[in-house]
Amino acid sequence: MVNNTMSVDQRQMQSERENVMKNIMRVVVMGLATLSLATTVGAADAPKKDVAALENARQEVAWKAQNAKGMDRQLLREEEQRVQDLIDGLQRGDKVDQAAIDRTLGRTR
Repeated sequence: MVNNTMSVDQRQMQSERENVMKNIMRVVVMGLATLSLATTVGAADAPKKDVAALENARQEVAWKAQNAKGMDRQLLREEEQRVQDLIDGLQRGDKVDQAAIDRTLGRTR
């Protein structure tokens, strides 16, 4: 609350301080909004990279299965399906365990 006994200069200084504080708050809010947006965009890129890496892994496993025989072929087909399930989950936007993705990529390389 502004004291009525303040001089014109004091009122002007008070008004300038309030304007400075408003501008600071605007900058802080805009900074937080920008940070939030950047984090969201960065998080959205991760699944795309995972899908691409998993798709490459799935193709590699499919090729190995094509050239395998017997039980090896069956195991490779099952691995191909597990990789495809991860890809499908990421593309649907499901929460997919990053450790499962890392394990899968480690197994297929």
